[in-house]
Amino acid sequence: MYPTASAAVHVVMDGDTCTEAKIVLGCVGLVPLKATDAEDALRRRKIDDKAIAAAMDAVRAAADPQADMRGSAEYKRTLAAVLVKWAIEVAVRRARGERVEVSHIYA
Repeated sequence: MYPTASAAVHVVMDGDTCTEAKIVLGCVGLVPLKATDAEDALRRRKIDDKAIAAAMDAVRAAADPQADMRGSAEYKRTLAAVLVKWAIEVAVRRARGERVEVSHIYA
């Protein structure tokens, strides 16, 4: 099985503020993409809906997927942004010490 899009997020938190962020996208370019603008949207900020929305917008801009039988390029950009949103939410919870179980999402 080949994924349509993938995302990995790592954050370091100091209270409600993100001190470090790493975001990597898969299957939305010719090689895995480091989403540096999305990382910058989180770094040194409180992780709230506004920061997450800015990161999602940056992911859409960074993604350069090819349309294929798994979906259009726009669908894949949107999927990557949603996956990053979910991954940010999980990463923040884990950074705060919460045990969060997740699994692959097949859509």
